[in-house]
Amino acid sequence: MDELNVCTQGENYSAQQGSFEGPEKLLEIWFSPASESLRDHQNLKKASSSSSLSSSSSSSSSSSSSPSPSSSTQDLSESHPPSPKDSLTGLRTVSRAVWDDMLAIVKCTVLNVITSTDVDAYLLSESSMFVYPHKIIIKTCGTTTLLLALDRLLEIAHETCGFEKVWRVFYSRKAFMFPERQSGPHRSWDNEVDFLDRYFDNGSAYKIGKIESDSWFLYITKPADDVLHHPQPRTHPHAHLQAAAHEQDYMSGASTPCASDSEDLSPFGNQGHPSYPDQTVEILMTRLGKEKMKKFYHDSEKTEPGTVGGRWVDAETGIGALYPDALLDSFLFEPCGYSSNGLAGTRYFTIHVTPEDNCSYASFETNIPVENSHSERGKQAGVTPIEALVSQVVKVFDPQSFTVTFFTSHHKEHHSHSHMVRSMVHVKGYKRTDRTLYEFDGYDLVYGHYTKQEFDLL
Repeated sequence: MDELNVCTQGENYSAQQGSFEGPEKLLEIWFSPASESLRDHQNLKKASSSSSLSSSSSSSSSSSSSPSPSSSTQDLSESHPPSPKDSLTGLRTVSRAVWDDMLAIVKCTVLNVITSTDVDAYLLSESSMFVYPHKIIIKTCGTTTLLLALDRLLEIAHETCGFEKVWRVFYSRKAFMFPERQSGPHRSWDNEVDFLDRYFDNGSAYKIGKIESDSWFLYITKPADDVLHHPQPRTHPHAHLQAAAHEQDYMSGASTPCASDSEDLSPFGNQGHPSYPDQTVEILMTRLGKEKMKKFYHDSEKTEPGTVGGRWVDAETGIGALYPDALLDSFLFEPCGYSSNGLAGTRYFTIHVTPEDNCSYASFETNIPVENSHSERGKQAGVTPIEALVSQVVKVFDPQSFTVTFFTSHHKEHHSHSHMVRSMVHVKGYKRTDRTLYEFDGYDLVYGHYTKQEFDLL
């Protein structure tokens, strides 16, 4: 790799290149439907024999010299998350040095790591990475080359963990602000789809949204239960279910009966997950409020950069109040910009902000079920939990427009379809200009786009 294009710890590759591309590339790879079924999806003999390879690779990588952190990154983690060794399984056994090697291909570095009993959250120089035993989620902004790391990522999963195949893949992004600055497969959506199709079977690609500049792109594969080494009896085996990818536009908000309400193709329904479905909410905001953005610039008279500044931003902006009981890891960049990861048990949320006026952008993402986190707030406001969450996030950033994507799995205790079509109707101060529902294998997706309402002249 060209050493001129490699970041040192705490540096931002996109800033070096003069690019301020806020919209992120989001890659989520599942090697198993759930951590509980991890052993069914592993070649355990392979994983055992390669564990020494991982250790030696880690030692070799660790022995090589790395640039010293700048003064703003002195409190950053330089080792594997401090989890008990015997509690780590699957992808969580991969060493920090191995992940560093993979992320160098992406063109980003690790700033800090926080951990829970279920997941490791890596705060990156350009967004975030979340590592579960059975899946990995990588989100990178700027001109990073996320998909170019696929070879190395799959190699790590195979050699270190014994994962021989992928169970399911999701890749998505918003339309780029500066597409001409992207490189490799990221120069166009068609190129990205072609690149992904080289690695994964049964992938489907979608472009969603009426306005070109606000379009949202999704690549999704069907569940692949042939990865099982030790298959267990299941109520609804994925192999016998036919894929559904029906686009329907629900501008009226009317509910239409759907067979997916009685069938459950998601890992959570099939394996008896006790309470909430698998959900992912993204809120992608543009043209942010100028007054709100002032707090995302480093001001030496008010705070330090780095994690100290990140905590200051959390308190000053209301970000810290989104999930008050969560473990929060935030970072304020110089001269501006902000990133944050939060953990709440098995779930995460992440926020990234580019405050410059000519390309202002903020993203929020979480897999914390809204029924769990925002039901009470929704009741008080007379809105649904998802609307309560969106309103709270939007209040922090005051965007002129924003897009919401709401993924939720089919769950035997939740009538997902009827719930989804009622979602995202009202956000105070904004007009919904687009709403579309997609139905996939085991999941429903609602896409909504909003613009700020102008006061009518009387």
